[in-house]
Amino acid sequence: MEHEVSLEDRLWMVGKMFAMVERYFAHWEDSRIRPDAWDDRYTACLAEAVRSSTRREFERMMQRLVADLGNRHTWFRDTSNLRGDLGLRLRRLDGSWYVVRSAHAELRPGATVVTLNGRAPEKWMEEASPYMRSREERLREEEWQRVIPALLDDDLWTVELDDGLRRRTVTVHRTRPDSRKEMPEARWLVPDRVAYLRVPSFASPAYEEAAVAWLTRVSNADALVVDVRGNSGGGTPARLIRSMMDRPWPWWTEFAADVGFLWLRSAGEGEFSIRPDGSGAIWRPPYEQPEEPVFRGRLAVLVDRATGSAAEDFVMPLLVTKRAIVLGETTSGSTGQPVICQRAGFSMGVGAIRASLPDGRAFENVGLRPDVFVEMSPDDLSSGRDLALALALELLASTG
Repeated sequence: MEHEVSLEDRLWMVGKMFAMVERYFAHWEDSRIRPDAWDDRYTACLAEAVRSSTRREFERMMQRLVADLGNRHTWFRDTSNLRGDLGLRLRRLDGSWYVVRSAHAELRPGATVVTLNGRAPEKWMEEASPYMRSREERLREEEWQRVIPALLDDDLWTVELDDGLRRRTVTVHRTRPDSRKEMPEARWLVPDRVAYLRVPSFASPAYEEAAVAWLTRVSNADALVVDVRGNSGGGTPARLIRSMMDRPWPWWTEFAADVGFLWLRSAGEGEFSIRPDGSGAIWRPPYEQPEEPVFRGRLAVLVDRATGSAAEDFVMPLLVTKRAIVLGETTSGSTGQPVICQRAGFSMGVGAIRASLPDGRAFENVGLRPDVFVEMSPDDLSSGRDLALALALELLASTG
């Protein structure tokens, strides 16, 4: 039997969420809800909250609200029940869905997925639609794969595969969060000359510490490839950035609806201005100055559409200052400083900062465009060929 959420807690959380959005939300241009319709939505949510007594019902109601706000740094989730995920990532290429990454030995990259628990991926994507915050199709193709495991409790998933000759099914267990799988992976690509560092996540300070430790070990290498494909963020890796920067670098231009909130972030540094209509403030931070970098060699960074948030914080200064060659796909396009509140085992966050590139160009829901675009193909996946890495090695060699 599902646990209930008290009426007091439900009404408190609805009121708190709406108050936080009214004060801090910095992304109305991406929202399906107009600011002048916010009060009407509040009234409707109060009525629905009264009817949604179980944790699952209440969470889903609030997640539909969050989805309509259209910002990936605004959320509502039940932190008392972390359901994990399917342990694989799919990509739609040429109309079919292929395994890109997998935690299951029986599901190798390049395999074509026809159905999951008897339903085509497109159908799962359609079911996830009311809960997805992304607007762009390429990002929605990623997001449904996080939404569906969070909506359902199924522990076993039957995956139907098609290898072109026959179809077969594989049954896999849902994977639980495991911090060990998120630790950086490091190795030499060319002994003592070209190093490789893959950072799957910045969700723990330990991941950044491990990455900096590897930089120290390879500090005399000629070149380094840093792979943040699939890294959806965590905490901004300021120490890792500083370990690589040999030149001054900028930060995002930031907008906030709450002027005082942004003024405290600025600490009085850089350029600070209030919009003429009073709708918020804009802060252009001063350039950061390099210290003694750990690594001074040539640098390439690999990104994809799943590279987001703190991983984009990492990539942006390397890209705009030309410190690194960036290869891969356009990144996710979402970063910021959410205001967070917790109650009754639920966590809610509101995206309070809207970032632009240092020169003012749009970033949110646009992403960082790489220097070299590398398109993924079914043949590369099935053969195990990493075209982005191969091109990075070629370009690093040519600049040596």
